[in-house]
Amino acid sequence: MKIQPNPSATGRNALASTAADLRELKGNSRATVQELQAFLRELKGKSPQEMLGVVSSSQLARSLILSTGLVAGGILLFTAIPFFLGGKQAPAPVTTNTPAPPVAAPPAVAEVPQAPPKPDAPSTLGVGDELTAPPNKNPLENKGDDFLKDLE
Repeated sequence: MKIQPNPSATGRNALASTAADLRELKGNSRATVQELQAFLRELKGKSPQEMLGVVSSSQLARSLILSTGLVAGGILLFTAIPFFLGGKQAPAPVTTNTPAPPVAAPPAVAEVPQAPPKPDAPSTLGVGDELTAPPNKNPLENKGDDFLKDLE
């Protein structure tokens, strides 16, 4: 038994035939023009208030207010949660103005010799040093030495 293909279904692939694509485009554009003409006929003879009523019935303003409220509520909620669940700071220790009892002086400790101070990085790198160049020679001039020649 052999099954026949459904003649109402289009078995054509996209971009298979340019002529068929142009026919479909022509038919679809005709339908679009007819829809626009029907819409304009429907609007003909109505006052501007009636035409704007169609737009206001879409509840755009109500949706805008609702979404603004939801976003503001979300911001407040996600700000309040960390604020109230955050760690509590320990209270500062209470100090009194009573004098402390005298403490005995610690025993003398032999001083450990300290290492000489290390020079800071800019002086090690020579930052701020002045170098003089010969007056008859341009230090920025190309000397012909190519530092990339060994990489070839």
